[in-house]
Amino acid sequence: MTFLDTFSRGPGAVWTNQYPGQPKKDREKSVEHYESEDELFLGVWDGDRLIAEGSICLGRKNHPWVALKADFALTVLEEYTSLGIGTVILKELEKWAIKKGAHRITAMVRHSNKRGIGLYLKSGYQIEGIARETAFFNNEWQHSYYIAKIIPKQ
Repeated sequence: MTFLDTFSRGPGAVWTNQYPGQPKKDREKSVEHYESEDELFLGVWDGDRLIAEGSICLGRKNHPWVALKADFALTVLEEYTSLGIGTVILKELEKWAIKKGAHRITAMVRHSNKRGIGLYLKSGYQIEGIARETAFFNNEWQHSYYIAKIIPKQ
């Protein structure tokens, strides 16, 4: 919670759904997510400071069509970008998804997030589509790319 609050006030927050002054997340609901077998949360620390966070969750476990799909999110504080942290987190999220039997891993990335797009493309993700004008910041509309990676049958 502290990380998200701190992160939302920094320059990198424009690449996420975090924003300054957002309501605090419900602690009990958050704990449920953290303890779920169908979700994974990873953090990278610099001393006692959380500097990056990644999460991934499986689709609805008992749903016949989306149970093997996993969605991820990845956030790194601006001053720690381009150090390979995002690559390490993404690989760990993917390992978890593969172990859980995921067939497809997906996310959204803003079109102007060049570092994020570069990371995902070099990691084997493909841009599958675009959602136009999904966020308004810095006095302009931002588009979001839908990205995905298909996991070959093991």
